[in-house]
Amino acid sequence: MKHVAIFHANLNYAFLEDCKYEQVIRSSYQTILDVFMQKFPHQQFVFEASGFTIDQIAKLTPDVLEKLKKAVRSGQCEFMGSPYSHPIMANVTEEEGRWSLKFSMDTYQKRLGFKPESAWNPECTWRQYVPRAFRDAGFKYLTLDFEAYMNSTHPAYSWIERNRCHDMYWGGNLPSYKLDPNCRFLHHPFRDVVKGLHGFCRSDNFAGRYLAYFMDRQPLDYFLEGIRRWSGTDKSGASIIVAEDAEYVGTTAYYYVKHHRIYTKSFMPDPKGPEKLIRFLEGLETMGSQLITFKEACALKPVEEPYFCEEGLSWHRTWASAWSSTPEAKRWDPIIAVMRNEYKDKCQAKLEGKRKYRDIVEKFWFHLTNAANSDGRFPPPPAKTCPFNRKWVLKEMAAARKALKACKKAAAALPPVPQPAPDPKREEWEYGLLYTEKDTRDLKKLNLYELSHHLYASYRMYDKGAGRIKEQGRRTINAIYDEFHRRGFRNYNDRRIRK
Repeated sequence: MKHVAIFHANLNYAFLEDCKYEQVIRSSYQTILDVFMQKFPHQQFVFEASGFTIDQIAKLTPDVLEKLKKAVRSGQCEFMGSPYSHPIMANVTEEEGRWSLKFSMDTYQKRLGFKPESAWNPECTWRQYVPRAFRDAGFKYLTLDFEAYMNSTHPAYSWIERNRCHDMYWGGNLPSYKLDPNCRFLHHPFRDVVKGLHGFCRSDNFAGRYLAYFMDRQPLDYFLEGIRRWSGTDKSGASIIVAEDAEYVGTTAYYYVKHHRIYTKSFMPDPKGPEKLIRFLEGLETMGSQLITFKEACALKPVEEPYFCEEGLSWHRTWASAWSSTPEAKRWDPIIAVMRNEYKDKCQAKLEGKRKYRDIVEKFWFHLTNAANSDGRFPPPPAKTCPFNRKWVLKEMAAARKALKACKKAAAALPPVPQPAPDPKREEWEYGLLYTEKDTRDLKKLNLYELSHHLYASYRMYDKGAGRIKEQGRRTINAIYDEFHRRGFRNYNDRRIRK
C-alpha cells in the first residue's frame, strides 16, 4: 500500500503565543524529523510549513532548520509550501493570494535554498482562482479535498453529505454516504486542475483518526483499522493518510480549546509524542505500508475527470465563510478592503513594476496579506479568539496602513498613468470573461464551472454573431449538451439548436 503522510506546521496557529513557538518547534517539528531520520530512514514523509513558520524556525531554532534541510537533501523528506501567514485563500483576492505565496517562496529560497513544487492550500478553501494563484507562484502540485469534490460533482453523494448550513463550521456529525473504499478519486491524482498544476485529494475518511490517536482518545488499532479500510485494494493508487496539524505530534495543540473550551491547556508538551509516532510508523510497516511523497502520488495514473469544486467550499464539509463570518473578520476585512482599494486606485499603476519603488510596494502587500491571517479570526463563537492572535493581526494592519501612507506619498509625486485604449478588434459577440485557460475544444477536460461558462459564451456567439461565428456557436452548444449527457445529466430540457 502506498501512503502519503503530510505534517502541516503553522506557527500562526490560533492560541499559539510567541512565547511557545520554540516549545512547539522542539516538541512537534523536531520530533517528527528525529523519528523519521533516526528510526525510519527508509520511509519518506512530507513536511509542510508556511513562510512565517520557516522564518521563526530559522530565528529560534536554527539547528532544527538544519535537520529539515538535511532530510530534504537526502530525499527522505519532501518539503511542501503554503501562503506566508496562513490566510484563507478563498477569502482574499487572487492578487493577495499571489503576493502571500510570493513572500513564502522568497523565504524558502533564502532559508532552505530552493523553492518547493508542492503546495498546501490552507483549509482547502476554494475559489476558481485559488489553484491559478498557486500555479502562478511556481507550484506544480496542490492538495485537494475529496469531500468538496464529491459534493460538487456527484449528486447521490452530495444529497447525503453536503453541509447546507454556512453557519455550521464542521460537518463531521452530518450523515455520511456509503462510500466504496476503492473510489478512485481517493487514490489517484487529478491532472491540470488548472493548466500546469496537478493535485491529489486528502479526505476526512483518514484525517480524524490521526488526532484521536495522538490525543489519546482512541487506541492505535483504531487509527490503523481506518487506514486499512480506506486504503482499498487498488495497488496502482495511493492514499493520503495524514494531512493534519504537525503540532498534535508532541503537544496538545488546539484540542482542548476546540473541544472543551479549556484555554490554559493549549500547546502543552506531550513527552509521549516520540513514542506514539514510533508506534504508529511501526504499525504502518506491519500492514505493509510504503510511505511516498506527495509529488510521487501526483505522478501516479490520473483519473480522467477534471477536478471541480464549488465556490466557497472547504474541508471538513464546511465553508470558507467559517473564517469570514466571525466577529473579528466582519470588523477587520472591510478595513483591509479599504486599504487595498485605496492602494489600487492611487498607487498601483504608478509604482508597481518600477525597481525604485519595489521595497515600499512589497512592504505594503506583505503587511496587508499578513493581516488576512486566518487564526486571528478563529475560532467562531461561542469560542473566543486568542488575544495574542488578535494583536498580531492588528499590528499587521497598522503596518499596512503605514506602508500605504508611504506608497501614496511616492505616487502623489508622479504624473498620471494614461489609460489603455479600448481594443478595436473586440467583437460584439465576445464573452469577455477568462473562465478557462484550457483548450475549449476538448470538452472532456473542462470542469463543470468551465463547461457552464463555455455554454453561456457559445450561446452569446450564436445570438450575437453572424455567418461562421454563429455556426461555430451552434455546433459548440450542441457538443456541450452531448458532454453534459455523457456525464450523466438526465431528464433535462434539450436546448440543442437544430439547423
